[in-house]
Amino acid sequence: MRCAVGVLLWLTAGAMASFTALAAAPAATEADTALHAPYDGNHWAVLARAQIQARYLPAGLSDDGAILRAVADGTLREAVYPSLQLADDVAFITLKALARSTLDRRKDILGLCRRTVGFHLLLDDTGDCADDAARRLRFEAAAGGAVTCRDCAALGLPTRWERHDRPARFPLPAWDLAAAQQQFGAWRTQFERDMQPYLGEPTEALWQSQARAGRSIDGTVVPASRASAALIAMTTAPDAFAEEVGMSGQVAPSAVLARLLRLLRTAEVSGRGGLYREPVPALEATCAQVWYLRMPGTAANGPVAATDTFVRGGAPFITVQQQGGRIRLAGLSRELVEVLLAPAASN
Repeated sequence: MRCAVGVLLWLTAGAMASFTALAAAPAATEADTALHAPYDGNHWAVLARAQIQARYLPAGLSDDGAILRAVADGTLREAVYPSLQLADDVAFITLKALARSTLDRRKDILGLCRRTVGFHLLLDDTGDCADDAARRLRFEAAAGGAVTCRDCAALGLPTRWERHDRPARFPLPAWDLAAAQQQFGAWRTQFERDMQPYLGEPTEALWQSQARAGRSIDGTVVPASRASAALIAMTTAPDAFAEEVGMSGQVAPSAVLARLLRLLRTAEVSGRGGLYREPVPALEATCAQVWYLRMPGTAANGPVAATDTFVRGGAPFITVQQQGGRIRLAGLSRELVEVLLAPAASN
């Protein structure tokens, strides 16, 4: 099954899992990953890409350290934020993480009834806000933007909840084309050095041994990303890589990586397409930005939209993770790979 439009790695689900497993493991621990999961790990909110209007946490459980201590002392079953995330008419909840909760652990969504001051959460799927007899948790406004729950104690839930909305996800820094080109140039130089061991006929074993020996590519490529999986694929299984993008038989697949390096040597940053809309929750925390590239000598230099406007079918692009004055590669676009695998690229 091919990935949805806009996904940057064009590998089947099985191939992606295989190649990603070979990439260097991220430095984050399992607990770190859970703590920073989109929507506090609520899978229904992830699927809906919910627009959260307010987020509440139990008093005293509002930072990573407090969460980890609560796991250690048994207050929480797992390292996730036990939040109430309010959307239009529902609340996405992660209350099952609270060890003392007697609320049905299968519940991840509760009906939301807005009140002039505070709100109610319906406990039954068939509940109606207009039905005063419907079972509910009643949250009343308190000082400092907090709310007090009148009915929570009976279900082993905290009674005081504080508002802790998440900041806008991954705010973009100011765009400076000249600075971006400098960052791209510095990255390209180091990336070419990192790729030298894989320019022959590398194997999966070579990628593994390099990582074990401390010679990983983490400095220039985001670990376990679409980019790392693509690089492993194009060097260890170039035929399969070409087939996955529908270009098998058009060009001899050998030395694809060498051709990629040649393309990048002449490339220039031509614009930014904003944040890449990552559909896979596990990869969302990469905060990848779309950087369009101009490639002299190719016919692929399509129009670049206004800054932070993302378009397909135009200029080739990469996605990058920006950390201060440095970038790391997060993904290669289909537009770029089509240039890479075109017959003219082998000349």
